[in-house]
Amino acid sequence: MSTLAADAARAQPRGTADLLADALDAEPLDLARMVHRSGDALVLTRLASGDTVHVLGALRAAPFLTAPEAALGKLAALAASRDPDLAPEAARAVLGIARALTLEALAQREGELREFAPVRDALRRIAADTGARADIRQAAALAAGALSALIS
Repeated sequence: MSTLAADAARAQPRGTADLLADALDAEPLDLARMVHRSGDALVLTRLASGDTVHVLGALRAAPFLTAPEAALGKLAALAASRDPDLAPEAARAVLGIARALTLEALAQREGELREFAPVRDALRRIAADTGARADIRQAAALAAGALSALIS
């Protein structure tokens, strides 16, 4: 391929599937724009992809979802894993989302509070798991507390 053709190919807009390709290196504002353009479904799909780079990018993107509560179950499962890269990132993401949720925002999105009970319980199990890293356990405990405050 000629240099001109290669430059033209690089200049083409990325497809939706590639919008989060740079999520690991993106600044928060850029990341929010990426998520807005790609949509929640892509981030949620990437959380379950099994590809560490895609999952890490999706973990960074999850707090910027239109409905970030949709990611809580997947984030809790990743936080419970023993993966040294994914578990702490997932714990931080779940904590950030849990702390940012408000009853008003959930009502606008017609979120169901009862859906948080299984996530809260999973986070409580992580917090009680003495084999888990201390930072993950602490994030899980704080996130469980934030979700409990919403549910009650």
